[in-house]
Amino acid sequence: MNKIHLHNILEQYIGRYNELNDINGNDEGYKWRAESCFKAHWNIDAEDFQSMFKKSFGEMSNLIDNSTVQPVGGILMLLNHTDEIEFVRTCFKELFSEDSGDIDSRQIRIETFVEKINGKIEKYAKGSWKYPQQRNNAIYYMNLWKPEDNYIFKSTEATEWANCIEFGDDFGSGNTFRLKKYYKMCDELLEELKKNEEIMELYKSRMEKEARGFDDQGHILVYDIIYCAKAYNLYKNVPSFQKLSTKERIKLAQKNEKREELLEQLAELSAEYENMSATAVLPDLTGQKCKHKLWGTGDIQSCQNNSLNVVFAGETKVFKYPDSINMFIYLENSEYVEKIHECQQIEKTIKSLENEINIIKRQLEAM
Repeated sequence: MNKIHLHNILEQYIGRYNELNDINGNDEGYKWRAESCFKAHWNIDAEDFQSMFKKSFGEMSNLIDNSTVQPVGGILMLLNHTDEIEFVRTCFKELFSEDSGDIDSRQIRIETFVEKINGKIEKYAKGSWKYPQQRNNAIYYMNLWKPEDNYIFKSTEATEWANCIEFGDDFGSGNTFRLKKYYKMCDELLEELKKNEEIMELYKSRMEKEARGFDDQGHILVYDIIYCAKAYNLYKNVPSFQKLSTKERIKLAQKNEKREELLEQLAELSAEYENMSATAVLPDLTGQKCKHKLWGTGDIQSCQNNSLNVVFAGETKVFKYPDSINMFIYLENSEYVEKIHECQQIEKTIKSLENEINIIKRQLEAM
Protein backbone atom coordinates (compact mmCIF):
# COMPACT_ATOMS: atom_id res chain seq x y z
CA MET A 1 0.00 0.00 0.00
CA ASN A 2 1.25 3.45 -0.93
CA LYS A 3 0.75 5.13 2.45
CA ILE A 4 1.87 8.53 1.18
CA HIS A 5 -1.03 8.52 -1.30
CA LEU A 6 -3.38 7.13 1.35
CA HIS A 7 -2.55 9.81 3.91
CA ASN A 8 -2.94 12.51 1.27
CA ILE A 9 -6.48 11.30 0.51
CA LEU A 10 -7.34 11.02 4.20
CA GLU A 11 -6.11 14.56 4.86
CA GLN A 12 -8.35 15.87 2.09
CA TYR A 13 -11.27 13.79 3.36
CA ILE A 14 -10.82 15.20 6.88
CA GLY A 15 -10.42 18.75 5.57
CA ARG A 16 -13.64 18.53 3.56
CA TYR A 17 -15.61 16.42 6.02
CA ASN A 18 -18.04 19.16 7.08
CA GLU A 19 -18.76 19.93 3.43
CA LEU A 20 -19.25 16.26 2.58
CA ASN A 21 -21.40 15.65 5.64
CA ASP A 22 -23.62 18.74 5.27
CA ILE A 23 -27.18 17.43 5.15
CA ASN A 24 -28.17 20.43 3.01
CA GLY A 25 -25.24 19.89 0.70
CA ASN A 26 -23.42 16.74 -0.34
CA ASP A 27 -24.90 14.77 2.57
CA GLU A 28 -22.72 11.67 2.35
CA GLY A 29 -24.17 10.54 5.67
CA TYR A 30 -27.13 9.10 3.76
CA LYS A 31 -25.21 5.81 3.43
CA TRP A 32 -25.61 5.24 7.16
CA ARG A 33 -29.24 6.42 7.16
CA ALA A 34 -29.97 3.91 4.40
CA GLU A 35 -28.54 1.17 6.59
CA SER A 36 -30.57 2.39 9.58
CA CYS A 37 -33.73 2.35 7.48
CA PHE A 38 -33.03 -1.18 6.27
CA LYS A 39 -32.33 -2.44 9.80
CA ALA A 40 -35.51 -0.81 11.12
CA HIS A 41 -37.80 -2.49 8.60
CA TRP A 42 -36.21 -5.64 7.19
CA ASN A 43 -37.99 -8.86 8.13
CA ILE A 44 -37.50 -11.75 5.75
CA ASP A 45 -40.56 -13.51 7.18
CA ALA A 46 -42.88 -10.49 7.00
CA GLU A 47 -46.43 -11.38 6.04
CA ASP A 48 -46.64 -8.39 3.71
CA PHE A 49 -43.24 -8.87 2.08
CA GLN A 50 -43.84 -6.25 -0.60
CA SER A 51 -44.59 -3.43 1.86
CA MET A 52 -41.72 -4.48 4.09
CA PHE A 53 -39.34 -4.42 1.11
CA LYS A 54 -40.46 -0.94 0.06
CA LYS A 55 -39.91 0.44 3.56
CA SER A 56 -36.55 -1.28 3.95
CA PHE A 57 -35.21 0.24 0.73
CA GLY A 58 -36.91 3.58 1.28
CA GLU A 59 -33.73 5.62 1.81
CA MET A 60 -31.32 4.08 -0.68
CA SER A 61 -31.00 7.35 -2.62
CA ASN A 62 -28.53 6.76 -5.48
CA LEU A 63 -26.78 3.80 -3.84
CA ILE A 64 -28.66 1.43 -6.12
CA ASP A 65 -31.33 3.03 -8.31
CA ASN A 66 -30.74 6.13 -10.42
CA SER A 67 -32.25 7.73 -13.51
CA THR A 68 -30.58 5.18 -15.75
CA VAL A 69 -30.86 1.83 -13.98
CA GLN A 70 -33.28 0.70 -11.27
CA PRO A 71 -32.40 -2.74 -9.85
CA VAL A 72 -34.58 -2.17 -6.78
CA GLY A 73 -37.32 -1.08 -9.13
CA GLY A 74 -36.84 -4.41 -10.90
CA ILE A 75 -37.44 -6.35 -7.72
CA LEU A 76 -40.46 -4.19 -6.89
CA MET A 77 -41.75 -4.93 -10.38
CA LEU A 78 -41.53 -8.66 -9.59
CA LEU A 79 -43.27 -8.11 -6.25
CA ASN A 80 -46.19 -6.55 -8.07
CA HIS A 81 -46.82 -10.06 -9.38
CA THR A 82 -48.35 -11.96 -6.47
CA ASP A 83 -47.11 -15.29 -7.79
CA GLU A 84 -43.49 -14.09 -7.57
CA ILE A 85 -43.45 -12.77 -3.99
CA GLU A 86 -42.39 -16.06 -2.45
CA PHE A 87 -39.83 -16.54 -5.17
CA VAL A 88 -38.21 -13.19 -4.31
CA ARG A 89 -38.39 -13.99 -0.57
CA THR A 90 -36.65 -17.33 -1.18
CA CYS A 91 -33.93 -15.67 -3.27
CA PHE A 92 -33.15 -13.25 -0.45
CA LYS A 93 -33.19 -16.05 2.11
CA GLU A 94 -30.64 -17.93 0.04
CA LEU A 95 -28.56 -14.79 -0.49
CA PHE A 96 -28.59 -14.03 3.23
CA SER A 97 -27.54 -17.53 4.29
CA GLU A 98 -24.80 -17.93 6.88
CA ASP A 99 -21.43 -18.95 5.51
CA SER A 100 -19.06 -18.77 8.51
CA GLY A 101 -16.88 -16.22 6.74
CA ASP A 102 -16.45 -18.21 3.53
CA ILE A 103 -16.18 -15.35 1.02
CA ASP A 104 -15.94 -17.66 -1.98
CA SER A 105 -19.24 -19.26 -0.98
CA ARG A 106 -20.68 -15.78 -0.50
CA GLN A 107 -19.72 -14.81 -4.05
CA ILE A 108 -21.41 -17.91 -5.44
CA ARG A 109 -24.64 -16.95 -3.63
CA ILE A 110 -24.36 -13.42 -4.97
CA GLU A 111 -23.98 -14.59 -8.55
CA THR A 112 -26.76 -17.16 -8.15
CA PHE A 113 -29.08 -14.47 -6.78
CA VAL A 114 -28.38 -12.18 -9.74
CA GLU A 115 -28.95 -14.99 -12.21
CA LYS A 116 -32.24 -16.12 -10.65
CA ILE A 117 -33.74 -12.65 -10.22
CA ASN A 118 -32.72 -11.58 -13.71
CA GLY A 119 -34.29 -14.71 -15.13
CA LYS A 120 -37.64 -13.60 -13.71
CA ILE A 121 -37.15 -9.96 -14.75
CA GLU A 122 -36.54 -11.14 -18.30
CA LYS A 123 -39.88 -12.96 -18.15
CA TYR A 124 -41.84 -9.78 -17.33
CA ALA A 125 -39.62 -7.10 -18.94
CA LYS A 126 -37.95 -8.84 -21.85
CA GLY A 127 -34.80 -7.12 -23.06
CA SER A 128 -34.90 -4.55 -20.26
CA TRP A 129 -31.62 -2.82 -19.45
CA LYS A 130 -33.20 -0.83 -16.64
CA TYR A 131 -34.34 -3.46 -14.14
CA PRO A 132 -31.76 -6.30 -14.12
CA GLN A 133 -29.51 -6.86 -11.12
CA GLN A 134 -25.76 -6.39 -11.32
CA ARG A 135 -23.16 -8.03 -9.09
CA ASN A 136 -22.51 -4.77 -7.22
CA ASN A 137 -26.23 -4.53 -6.34
CA ALA A 138 -26.25 -7.95 -4.70
CA ILE A 139 -23.00 -7.15 -2.88
CA TYR A 140 -24.71 -4.06 -1.52
CA TYR A 141 -27.69 -6.11 -0.36
CA MET A 142 -25.17 -8.20 1.58
CA ASN A 143 -23.77 -5.04 3.16
CA LEU A 144 -27.27 -4.00 4.18
CA TRP A 145 -27.86 -7.40 5.74
CA LYS A 146 -24.55 -7.59 7.59
CA PRO A 147 -22.58 -4.32 7.25
CA GLU A 148 -20.01 -5.54 9.76
CA ASP A 149 -19.03 -8.44 7.45
CA ASN A 150 -19.45 -6.92 3.98
CA TYR A 151 -18.40 -3.89 1.99
CA ILE A 152 -20.12 -1.86 -0.70
CA PHE A 153 -18.67 -2.32 -4.17
CA LYS A 154 -18.69 -0.19 -7.30
CA SER A 155 -16.23 -1.17 -9.97
CA THR A 156 -15.03 2.24 -11.18
CA GLU A 157 -14.47 3.60 -7.68
CA ALA A 158 -12.76 0.39 -6.56
CA THR A 159 -10.39 0.37 -9.54
CA GLU A 160 -9.41 4.01 -9.04
CA TRP A 161 -8.70 3.34 -5.38
CA ALA A 162 -6.62 0.27 -6.17
CA ASN A 163 -4.51 2.39 -8.53
CA CYS A 164 -4.06 5.19 -6.03
CA ILE A 165 -2.92 3.07 -3.11
CA GLU A 166 -1.13 0.62 -5.43
CA PHE A 167 -3.03 -2.43 -4.20
CA GLY A 168 -0.85 -5.47 -4.67
CA ASP A 169 -3.49 -7.85 -5.93
CA ASP A 170 -6.11 -8.08 -8.67
CA PHE A 171 -9.79 -8.41 -7.76
CA GLY A 172 -10.58 -8.65 -11.47
CA SER A 173 -13.74 -7.79 -13.34
CA GLY A 174 -16.51 -9.64 -15.13
CA ASN A 175 -15.92 -13.38 -14.97
CA THR A 176 -12.54 -12.89 -13.30
CA PHE A 177 -13.93 -10.85 -10.37
CA ARG A 178 -12.99 -12.17 -6.92
CA LEU A 179 -14.94 -10.79 -3.99
CA LYS A 180 -12.34 -12.13 -1.55
CA LYS A 181 -9.62 -9.97 -3.09
CA TYR A 182 -11.80 -6.86 -3.10
CA TYR A 183 -12.60 -7.44 0.57
CA LYS A 184 -8.87 -7.88 1.18
CA MET A 185 -8.23 -4.38 -0.19
CA CYS A 186 -11.04 -2.99 1.98
CA ASP A 187 -9.72 -4.80 5.06
CA GLU A 188 -6.28 -3.26 4.51
CA LEU A 189 -7.82 0.21 4.27
CA LEU A 190 -9.89 -0.37 7.40
CA GLU A 191 -6.76 -1.31 9.38
CA GLU A 192 -5.13 1.96 8.34
CA LEU A 193 -8.24 3.97 9.21
CA LYS A 194 -8.25 2.52 12.71
CA LYS A 195 -4.80 4.05 13.25
CA ASN A 196 -6.06 7.52 12.31
CA GLU A 197 -7.58 9.06 15.46
CA GLU A 198 -9.09 12.05 13.64
CA ILE A 199 -10.85 9.86 11.08
CA MET A 200 -12.16 7.57 13.80
CA GLU A 201 -13.52 10.52 15.80
CA LEU A 202 -15.40 11.79 12.74
CA TYR A 203 -16.70 8.28 12.11
CA LYS A 204 -17.83 7.97 15.74
CA SER A 205 -19.76 11.24 15.58
CA ARG A 206 -21.42 10.18 12.33
CA MET A 207 -22.42 6.83 13.80
CA GLU A 208 -23.95 8.54 16.83
CA LYS A 209 -25.96 10.80 14.54
CA GLU A 210 -26.97 8.49 11.71
CA ALA A 211 -26.74 4.86 12.84
CA ARG A 212 -29.73 3.23 14.49
CA GLY A 213 -29.54 -0.37 15.65
CA PHE A 214 -26.33 -1.43 13.92
CA ASP A 215 -22.56 -1.24 14.11
CA ASP A 216 -20.90 -1.47 10.70
CA GLN A 217 -17.45 -1.57 12.39
CA GLY A 218 -16.11 0.89 9.86
CA HIS A 219 -17.16 -1.00 6.73
CA ILE A 220 -19.42 1.72 5.35
CA LEU A 221 -16.72 4.26 6.18
CA VAL A 222 -14.30 2.32 3.97
CA TYR A 223 -16.63 2.64 0.98
CA ASP A 224 -17.39 6.28 1.82
CA ILE A 225 -13.71 7.16 1.50
CA ILE A 226 -13.27 5.11 -1.68
CA TYR A 227 -16.40 6.74 -3.14
CA CYS A 228 -15.57 10.32 -2.09
CA ALA A 229 -12.03 10.05 -3.45
CA LYS A 230 -13.55 9.42 -6.90
CA ALA A 231 -16.69 11.55 -6.67
CA TYR A 232 -14.88 14.68 -5.44
CA ASN A 233 -11.71 14.10 -7.48
CA LEU A 234 -9.41 13.96 -4.48
CA TYR A 235 -6.92 12.11 -6.66
CA LYS A 236 -5.99 15.28 -8.57
CA ASN A 237 -4.18 16.56 -5.47
CA VAL A 238 -2.16 13.38 -4.95
CA PRO A 239 1.42 13.95 -6.15
CA SER A 240 2.82 11.27 -8.45
CA PHE A 241 -0.57 9.54 -8.82
CA GLN A 242 -0.76 7.85 -12.18
CA LYS A 243 -3.25 5.54 -13.80
CA LEU A 244 -1.71 2.13 -14.30
CA SER A 245 -2.76 -1.12 -15.83
CA THR A 246 -3.51 -3.87 -13.33
CA LYS A 247 -0.28 -5.62 -14.28
CA GLU A 248 1.78 -2.43 -13.82
CA ARG A 249 0.08 -1.67 -10.51
CA ILE A 250 0.73 -5.12 -9.07
CA LYS A 251 4.36 -5.03 -10.22
CA LEU A 252 4.81 -1.61 -8.59
CA ALA A 253 3.08 -2.78 -5.42
CA GLN A 254 5.32 -5.83 -5.21
CA LYS A 255 8.39 -3.64 -5.66
CA ASN A 256 7.21 -1.25 -2.94
CA GLU A 257 6.33 -4.14 -0.66
CA LYS A 258 9.81 -5.56 -1.16
CA ARG A 259 11.29 -2.15 -0.44
CA GLU A 260 9.25 -1.87 2.77
CA GLU A 261 10.45 -5.31 3.84
CA LEU A 262 14.07 -4.35 3.17
CA LEU A 263 13.70 -1.08 5.06
CA GLU A 264 12.16 -2.93 7.98
CA GLN A 265 14.98 -5.49 7.94
CA LEU A 266 17.53 -2.66 7.73
CA ALA A 267 16.00 -0.91 10.73
CA GLU A 268 16.02 -4.11 12.77
CA LEU A 269 19.61 -4.98 11.83
CA SER A 270 20.78 -1.42 12.48
CA ALA A 271 19.18 -1.43 15.92
CA GLU A 272 20.78 -4.79 16.69
CA TYR A 273 24.12 -3.47 15.43
CA GLU A 274 23.90 -0.46 17.74
CA ASN A 275 23.02 -2.62 20.73
CA MET A 276 25.82 -5.06 19.99
CA SER A 277 28.34 -2.27 19.53
CA ALA A 278 27.37 -0.80 22.88
CA THR A 279 28.03 -4.09 24.67
CA ALA A 280 31.28 -5.00 22.88
CA VAL A 281 33.47 -2.96 25.23
CA LEU A 282 36.81 -4.59 25.96
CA PRO A 283 38.01 -4.38 29.58
CA ASP A 284 40.90 -2.07 30.49
CA LEU A 285 43.80 -4.39 31.41
CA THR A 286 46.02 -1.65 32.84
CA GLY A 287 47.68 -2.97 36.00
CA GLN A 288 46.97 -6.63 35.26
CA LYS A 289 49.62 -9.32 35.36
CA CYS A 290 50.25 -11.66 32.45
CA LYS A 291 52.66 -14.32 31.24
CA HIS A 292 54.59 -14.85 28.03
CA LYS A 293 56.22 -18.13 26.98
CA LEU A 294 59.59 -16.49 26.36
CA TRP A 295 59.65 -13.44 28.57
CA GLY A 296 57.85 -14.82 31.62
CA THR A 297 55.68 -12.69 33.92
CA GLY A 298 54.90 -9.12 32.93
CA ASP A 299 52.91 -6.10 34.07
CA ILE A 300 50.50 -4.38 31.71
CA GLN A 301 51.38 -0.70 31.91
CA SER A 302 48.75 0.64 29.50
CA CYS A 303 45.81 -0.57 27.42
CA GLN A 304 44.75 1.83 24.68
CA ASN A 305 44.32 2.22 20.94
CA ASN A 306 43.90 -1.56 20.55
CA SER A 307 47.38 -2.23 21.94
CA LEU A 308 48.95 -3.35 25.20
CA ASN A 309 52.24 -2.07 26.61
CA VAL A 310 53.66 -4.84 28.78
CA VAL A 311 56.84 -4.63 30.87
CA PHE A 312 58.90 -7.81 31.22
CA ALA A 313 61.95 -7.46 33.53
CA GLY A 314 62.28 -3.78 32.72
CA GLU A 315 61.77 -4.20 28.95
CA THR A 316 58.55 -2.95 27.32
CA LYS A 317 56.85 -5.00 24.65
CA VAL A 318 53.83 -3.96 22.59
CA PHE A 319 51.03 -6.39 21.69
CA LYS A 320 47.86 -6.07 19.61
CA TYR A 321 44.75 -6.10 21.78
CA PRO A 322 42.72 -8.30 22.03
CA ASP A 323 44.26 -10.58 19.35
CA SER A 324 47.33 -11.40 21.45
CA ILE A 325 45.36 -12.67 24.43
CA ASN A 326 45.69 -16.45 24.78
CA MET A 327 47.93 -16.42 21.71
CA PHE A 328 51.09 -14.70 22.99
CA ILE A 329 50.20 -13.54 26.47
CA TYR A 330 48.07 -15.13 29.15
CA LEU A 331 46.18 -13.24 31.84
CA GLU A 332 46.18 -14.41 35.42
CA ASN A 333 42.64 -13.06 36.02
CA SER A 334 40.22 -15.54 34.36
CA GLU A 335 37.28 -13.09 34.58
CA TYR A 336 39.03 -10.76 32.15
CA VAL A 337 39.70 -13.67 29.82
CA GLU A 338 36.00 -14.55 29.75
CA LYS A 339 34.99 -10.94 29.15
CA ILE A 340 37.47 -10.61 26.27
CA HIS A 341 36.22 -13.86 24.71
CA GLU A 342 32.64 -12.62 24.99
CA CYS A 343 33.57 -9.34 23.28
CA GLN A 344 35.35 -11.21 20.50
CA GLN A 345 32.22 -13.27 19.83
CA ILE A 346 30.15 -10.11 19.79
CA GLU A 347 32.58 -8.56 17.31
CA LYS A 348 32.08 -11.53 14.98
CA THR A 349 28.31 -10.97 15.17
CA ILE A 350 28.80 -7.25 14.51
CA LYS A 351 30.84 -7.98 11.37
CA SER A 352 28.13 -10.35 10.19
CA LEU A 353 25.52 -7.65 10.79
CA GLU A 354 27.63 -5.15 8.88
CA ASN A 355 27.70 -7.50 5.91
CA GLU A 356 23.91 -8.01 6.02
CA ILE A 357 23.33 -4.25 6.32
CA ASN A 358 25.56 -3.52 3.35
CA ILE A 359 23.81 -6.16 1.24
CA ILE A 360 20.40 -4.62 2.01
CA LYS A 361 21.69 -1.12 1.27
CA ARG A 362 22.96 -2.29 -2.12
CA GLN A 363 19.58 -3.92 -2.84
CA LEU A 364 17.76 -0.69 -1.96
CA GLU A 365 20.09 1.36 -4.14
CA ALA A 366 19.40 -0.95 -7.07
CA MET A 367 15.60 -0.58 -6.78
